[in-house]
Amino acid sequence: MLSTDSKSNSSISPLVKMLALLSIVRWYNVLLIVISLYLTQIFIFNNGENILETLLNLPIHIYTLTIVFITMGGYLINGFYDFEKDLINHPETTYFGRLVSKKTCLNTYVILTFLGVSMAALISKKVLLFNLLLAFGLWLYSHKLRKKPLTGEVSATFLTISSFIGLYVFNNLELNKTLLLFVTYIFTIDLTREIIKKMVSLKGDLIVGEKSIPILFGIRFSKYIILSQMIFSLLSIITIIPFIIEKKIAIYFIIAMGIILFSIFLLYKAKTPSQFNKINTAYKILLMLAIFSIVLY
Repeated sequence: MLSTDSKSNSSISPLVKMLALLSIVRWYNVLLIVISLYLTQIFIFNNGENILETLLNLPIHIYTLTIVFITMGGYLINGFYDFEKDLINHPETTYFGRLVSKKTCLNTYVILTFLGVSMAALISKKVLLFNLLLAFGLWLYSHKLRKKPLTGEVSATFLTISSFIGLYVFNNLELNKTLLLFVTYIFTIDLTREIIKKMVSLKGDLIVGEKSIPILFGIRFSKYIILSQMIFSLLSIITIIPFIIEKKIAIYFIIAMGIILFSIFLLYKAKTPSQFNKINTAYKILLMLAIFSIVLY
């Protein structure tokens, strides 16, 4: 669990504590969110025509900063509740968490969440309401929903894509068919990965007594659930292709089909956590490519 010994933590330098906090808030994931938000705003909502104007637009920077604060807070509160399981499944990456006290973790969560919500008031009432709901959703997920099979995976996926939905609120736009299909595709990809992660963390879930899809339904049936999601992702791509066939981003979807088909092959062979982790890695690559393919839209 997170350290509760104030004496042991008092001897740790502020720099090390800062690095520990950055590890807990998954700075690399936050960085990817920042990159994806800017790329979406520049190349999708502004069609790549006014890059300088977007970069000089103060509200978009404030919005991105609020999402960063709320997301980091979400990782902190999730790490607070999930530390024991992470220590079992990922002991090498959870080491830093032992250097941060529970009090520091909770205090930082409150400060970051407050900043993320209050700063949204500088943009608009709609963004303020959206950020408030997002912050509440992250807390609800960490405290309650993550413990519920399927509900936990679906809510985690929805929260992952919510910052992009927030861009529609920020821009006062309505979803068009192409972007709705793209969001649906990202949802299926991320949901598939969330279920795969449960296969990887099966040992930790069993030890801490947390219910999950593979624990409730077994590995074999869980593989069928993952397979159905993979097939649905392929169907999403097939549906999207006619709308973007003349755009360069079609290259990404062709590559994505190849990665998904290869993942289906890996899924057929998968039996151990390490084998499922290979599929998880493939889907990480799939999501990263999706982010950077936005410049081709």
